[in-house]
Parts: sequence; C-alpha cells; structure tokens
Amino acid sequence: MPEALVPTDVRPGGDPIPALPAKASWLPMAAVGVAQLMVMLDVTVVNVALPSIGGDLPAGPSALPWVISAYVLLYGSLLLFGGRVSDVIGRRRAFLAGLLTFAVASVLCGLAGNQELLIAGRALQGLGAAVLSAAALSIVLTVYENEEQRKTALALWSGLGVIGAILGAVLGGLVVSAVSWRWAFLINVPVSLAAGVLALRSLPAMAPAGRRPLRLPTAFLVTTGLASLSFGLIRLHDGMTSATAWSSLALAAVLLTVVARTELGKSDPLLPLHLLRIPTYWLSSLGLLLAAVVMLGSSYLASNYLQGAHGMSAFATGLALLPMGLASLLFALFVPRLIDRAGPGGAYLAGALAQIIGAALLAAGPSGVPTAVLALIVIGAGLPTCFVPLYGIGASHVRPEESGVGSALLNTFNESGAALGIAVIGTILATTLHHETASGSSAARAMTVGVGHGFLALAICAALAAGIALALHRLTRTETAAAADHG
Repeated sequence: MPEALVPTDVRPGGDPIPALPAKASWLPMAAVGVAQLMVMLDVTVVNVALPSIGGDLPAGPSALPWVISAYVLLYGSLLLFGGRVSDVIGRRRAFLAGLLTFAVASVLCGLAGNQELLIAGRALQGLGAAVLSAAALSIVLTVYENEEQRKTALALWSGLGVIGAILGAVLGGLVVSAVSWRWAFLINVPVSLAAGVLALRSLPAMAPAGRRPLRLPTAFLVTTGLASLSFGLIRLHDGMTSATAWSSLALAAVLLTVVARTELGKSDPLLPLHLLRIPTYWLSSLGLLLAAVVMLGSSYLASNYLQGAHGMSAFATGLALLPMGLASLLFALFVPRLIDRAGPGGAYLAGALAQIIGAALLAAGPSGVPTAVLALIVIGAGLPTCFVPLYGIGASHVRPEESGVGSALLNTFNESGAALGIAVIGTILATTLHHETASGSSAARAMTVGVGHGFLALAICAALAAGIALALHRLTRTETAAAADHG
C-alpha cells in the first residue's frame, strides 16, 4: 500500500521542489505478478496437451484448435472492456472478480467431459483473464507511483509474462506426462486462491471517483470488433487467401471505425483515442505489437524446428525453450538501470538490436539445436528491454481515472501483435514447407528452411522496432528537456 509522500525540499532560490511519491510495499506486486504469470502460462500450457485431450475426449481435429483459440480470442477482445470495468468498479474489485472467474473456469475445463464444455470453459477463462490482466496492470501503475519503483515493477511484470508463456510448454509437458492433462487447468485453483488471499491482504481499495457507466452498447461494439480482428488473424493461419479471415478483418475495420467516430470528443470514452494522438503513446503501442510478434513468433518457430527437424518430444522442446524465458527474467532485473543510463528510448533500442541479432542468427536456417538455443537466449534477453520501456512510456500519458482503459489499450496492441505474429509467421512456415516438400526436400530440411524464412520476417520486424526506438529516443529526450525547463 502506498505510503505518504516524502517531505518537500526547497530549491536554492526558495521555490519548493514537488514532493516525490514514497516507495510502496512489494506485496501488491507479488499478488498481481503471480496472477499474471498464471494468465500468460495458460496461453501456451495447452499446446502440448492437445493430443492427450483429443485422445481422452470425443473431440475432432477441427475442434481441438479452438481449445487454444477460444482463450486467445476472448482474452484479446475483452481487454478494453476489462479496463473499463476496472475504472468503474475499482481496481481491486475487478482484479478479484477476474481471478474468481478464471478459477471457476479452470475447474470447468479440468472436469469437462466433452469438447463443448472444454471450449466453453476456455472462453470463460479468457473473460476472466481479460478483466484480471487489465486490472492487474492498472494496479501496478496506480500503486507504484515512485518512478524508480515503477520501472522495477514493470520489469518484473514483463519478465513474468515472458517466462509464463515459455513455462507453459514445460509445465504442460510435465503435467501430461506425470498425471493428466486435466491438471494443466486444475493447478490454477490453488494458485488463484493464493493470489486472492495475498490481494485481499495487500491491495488498497482504489475505489473509483464518482459513479461512471460501463457503456455497454459501446463495449459490445468494441468487443465484437476486436473479436472479429482476433478471429480474422487466427484464421489467416490457414492461409493468406482465406475468405473467412478477410471478411472477418473487414467487419472488424467497419465496427472499430464506427466506434472511433462515436467516441471522438467524448469526455469519458471507453476507447481512449485521444491517447493515440500523442506520438510517444501510439509509437509505444506499435512497438508493443512488434515485440509481441517477435516473442510469440520466436517460440512458435523454435517449437516447430525442434520437434519437426530434430524429433524432440514436447517436454524436451519445452526444456529447450526454457533458457529463453530465464534470460528474459534475468535481464528484466537490469532494465531499470539501463533506462536510467540510456533513457527509455535507448533501452528499447538495445532490446530491438538484440532481437535483430538473434533472429539474424537463424534467418539462414538453424544449423543445430545449440545454435537455436543460443539465438533464442539473445532474443529472450531483448524482450524485457523492449516491453518495460514501452509500457513505461505509454503509461506516463494515462490519467489515474482512466488507468484501466489506458493500460488495456496498450495490452490490446500487445495481444493483437501475438495473434498477428502467429498468423503471419505460421503462414510463412506452412507455405515454405509446401514448396520445399514439393521440390523433393526431406521433412527435416523443409522445416529448417521454413523456420529460417520465419526468422527472417522476425528480423525485419525487429528492424522496424529499431526505427521506432530511435524516434522514441528523440521524442522522450525532448519531453524530458521540456519538463526540466518548466521545472
């Protein structure tokens, strides 16, 4: 819980120096960090469990992918509404409500006796995750007002998110091998209980100021538009010529345009478009999209390479991906110091350059497992150095009363990047595999070439990110200088 402000000092000329926020307890970070780790873990934990689920339940091949997609679809499309709920009912209430929904949905998934109940449970998990995640990031930004502490909190947040996504594959393989796929979901229950107890004991009330409507009609349009966007990106994985994908993307464009026109000029908007008029905010949002493309694209390509070209098991593949997540968590601890020395734009540039190097090492086709793991470590080290400065720059423009929707909009760009990365990279890989096998290449050779093409695309994304980093470095230095002049 935040403490009182430190005493105000006086400048040599007699003018008072504004008091700085004192440091807060780390217990709130522990509560929201554990919950966010669980949410991100559930994005990938099911991947390696799908064959076991298909063998245990009467689930057809066309239904199995929706065990993953239902969660991703609801999570990404409801983040903005989850942010609004957080702003309206209060951050702690929203966090606990999302946590309870997620836990109940996990029980439903773990006890599901058919594919319909399992997919419904995964959709409900996505709803809980959206409210939980939006409230959690808003809590981090609200509780940790001290600039030094906020950098550390965002570094931990980003590192836990990356390692959660990587650990999902390891934990999924371990649970399926040792017990049952059902425990990949049921294990969320004690984790949710622990996070809930810690939240009740440590989180301040953070009640909203005044009564505000949920804006349900607008929320419905926004959610439908974002769901159409996510669905279209998911279906692009079937191929860039998919009529269903493009019609869904067209519907998303229409709905989101209608919402944008109606929200412009609103004093209390559900979609905070005024933030996108700030160059550093929209550049940060675009940077988060590209960072998510690289993160999910890298783990997707590496997983396919290790299993398709080297015949590794799902569990062994997860263990091979683990160093990437550990590198992210380790380097996240040094990001605040790097931001102090190089500025947020300079720190982001360092992360983008690390991603360029890592992706370039694999762009010609991985030469073996050690090379792939080494390159993934480099990419993993650059991830928190991208995410932390971008969240920090974007969040600096968000007013306290709209911290829910403001942070949720940043997260929406992040989740859209994840869906876009899998769609585009998956299509590149599938197209290359088809071409190579048709030309007579072996399956292992075709996979190696396809993965190389995928990493070339990721290197291009990282190069675009470097350009954004240079622009942000210039803009943030200008803002800092202007603030110093007015101080």
